[in-house]
This record gives sequence, C-alpha cells and structure tokens, in this order.
Amino acid sequence: MLAWKGTTHEALEQLSGTRGIQEMLHLTHDFWCGSDCARDTACTFLHYPRNGVDTTVPQTTRSRYNKQTAHLYGVMGEGGYAGPVPQYHEVNVWPLLDKVLERWDAAGERRGSIPAHYSDWTKKHDTEAADTVSRACRDTVQWMACWCGEDYDADPLGLHYIAFATIIDDICIPPLDLVRGRFRMYGRSVGDLMREMDAAGWGRDAVHALLSLVRQAIVQYAEKMDFRPGEAHVGLHEALNSSPNMWDGVIFRGNTGNAYGTAIMVVRNSGAEPVSFPWLMDSAICDCLSMDLSKSALGVYSVDNHQPTSNDRRSESRKASYRSIYLDLIDDLVFTGAPESLVHFGRSGFLFVQLQDRYQERRRGKRFPLAPPMLRELARLFGEKPTDEWLDEAFASANRMRLTGAPGVGSPQDVERLHRLHAGVRQESTRAARLPA
Repeated sequence: MLAWKGTTHEALEQLSGTRGIQEMLHLTHDFWCGSDCARDTACTFLHYPRNGVDTTVPQTTRSRYNKQTAHLYGVMGEGGYAGPVPQYHEVNVWPLLDKVLERWDAAGERRGSIPAHYSDWTKKHDTEAADTVSRACRDTVQWMACWCGEDYDADPLGLHYIAFATIIDDICIPPLDLVRGRFRMYGRSVGDLMREMDAAGWGRDAVHALLSLVRQAIVQYAEKMDFRPGEAHVGLHEALNSSPNMWDGVIFRGNTGNAYGTAIMVVRNSGAEPVSFPWLMDSAICDCLSMDLSKSALGVYSVDNHQPTSNDRRSESRKASYRSIYLDLIDDLVFTGAPESLVHFGRSGFLFVQLQDRYQERRRGKRFPLAPPMLRELARLFGEKPTDEWLDEAFASANRMRLTGAPGVGSPQDVERLHRLHAGVRQESTRAARLPA
C-alpha cells in the first residue's frame, strides 16, 4: 500500500527537512499514497473508504456485548443497536486541515514560537514535564498489559512507540520538533526509535508506524490549534460535527489517537502476523470506540473539550450511530477471521478505561503517585530520567503563560485568543468532534 520504498530513517530525514507543518503533511501523504492521489475522500491517508467484507470461519468468540444484547444496557444507550450505519465519507478533511495548518505556519513565521507549544493538555495540573512524560509511559505499560497480558514487554520498541503516541495527546508538541528530534523522552527521539526499528528488521512495519505517528502529530496539533470558525472558514470540528454521517468524525478520531500505529505494535507483540489492512483499521477504530463508549458511560467525557456527539439537535441519534458502528465493526472482525489479539484490541476499551490510572486521574483532575512496582518497570523499560533541561523549561514556560492568560498572544491575525489554551474551560462554541458525552 505504501508508495515510499526507502528505509524508515530515510523517510524521517526527508520529513525533518520540510519548512512547515503543511509541507510535512503533504510529504507524509505522498510517502503513503503517492503524489498522484487526488486528496479526496478516497485517500486512505486521511480517510477510510471501507469496502464490504467476506465472512469466514471465526478465529475467536463473538463479543457478548453485541447487536442482539446492546438494548439491555441503558448506560450504553437504551436504544441499543441502530445500524447498519453508513461507512463512507461525506466530508473531505483535506481542505479543512490545510486551512488550519496554513494559518499556523503563517503565525509561526511571523511570531516564531507559539504560546500553546509545550502546554499541558492533561487537565491533571502537572507542574513539571517529568510528571507528564513518566505518566504517559506508565499509561503505555498499562495499555500494553491490557492488550497483550504477560507479554506486555515482549518488544520494548513497541512500548517506546506508543509512549510517543501518548505524549502527543498530553502535550502540545509542534510536529516539526517531533520529527527533527528536538523533543525527547527518556533521552530518546523519534529518530532514535526509527533507527532502532530499522536495525531490528521491522521493514515496512516501521514505515507504516512512522507515517501514522507523523499523521497523528499533525492532526493532534490541528485539533488543539483549530480556531473559531468565521465567515471565511469552517472549523475542522464544526464540519465533522455537522456531518450527518458519523463515519467522518470516527475516522478523524482514530487518526488523532494513532490507533492504527498502535495496532501494529499489538500485532508484533503478540506474533499475530500477517494481518490485513482492513483488520488493522477496523480493530483500531473499535479500540477508540470501545474506549469512548466506556468513558462516556463512566462520565470521564464530562471534563473533555472534544465530544463528537456534542451537536444538541442530533445528540441521541449520533450516540446511537457511534455505538452501532462499533457493533458492526467488531462483528466483522470476528466473522472475517481476524486473529484474537486484534479482536481483543478492538474491544479492550471496556477493560482499560476501568482499570487504568489515566482515566481515574482524568475523572478526579489530579495525579496519583507512581507505585514502586511501576517505578521499577519504567526504569527497566524506559530509563531513569524522563526529560531533559530544555523540555523542562519549555513546559514550565508554557504553563506560566497559560496561567497568566498568555499575554501578548491576542493579535487577531495570529489567533482568536488561542481559545483552547486554558485547561478546564469548556469550549462550547467549537462543538468539537470527539465522542459521546
């Protein structure tokens, strides 16, 4: 599927030489699809034009929470299964994403650094970058244990990769800093990780993983920096949330979480290769949806900025569509013969949201201490020092600006008050496109 034929590190070197985020997006896409892709809803880099499936002998048991039992659980939506839900796109994300990145590339050229860069997005009141980085790695270990059991540490490279995917959600990291190696965790950059994957013989898996990570970094950045829509622009979230088709928001959601790259790590860790692209995509989507359905049921989403069913006029119908997409795809995984590890990955959100510290901390708005067994695991698998002096200062500076209202940021040509800098403030006017409230 990939157009790029070189090594992973060669691809990263070219990406690190781009002059802006929009240029990096286009080059990453060219490595994925090729330069002749029309960048429409048929593009598999930002969209998922899903085809029909052929059933075969299942390799695992069907989920007990399914189309026939969904109506029994009111906490999941008493209407139960409302499908089949359309699995095609009505919104082309390309022009929307281009607009956001073009604006922020221009702001960066005028101003240099952007005050939102390296700000804390965890809503857990971290005062030091080391707290955020160490907890992201803790979350990674706990996730992999939920996905792969006692084999969670079978390949530390997979853990390091998922840690990068996690920290992109927790800190507003400029995508160029990520690919150029300025941002590091436990002394390791993305470039270091890609060299290790090449040396370990990961081949095309590493290229897929890199491009998926860069895609996540870009769409996460755009999600954080998306500006209020006006007469000349429709915001990303507004467009996705206004779409009558939930598939648009679902796929964007999967890209912001990099569940595709994570699915590759799960497959490698569990030795389930070879697997198909639809299996990876369907399990990745289900992983996100099962997590979001569980977060919704437990009230975790009440503190999130982005809730994909936040359109008041269609709230209930959108929630029904959301869970029904999950029920359709998880059945398809089972009945097309997907390996047990990917089926389990797809439905694991019902497990890890209840177990992991990450989500309990989100509900309470504060961090839990790292237990001694976890401290030993982090030292063994990642290292001793989560951050360097440069990141410590960048994080502290961003927090100072956020807490004081980011003075000097408010010039209208740069941003309309950088309206998402302030953790804990609900941005109702943006009606963002994450999942059920």
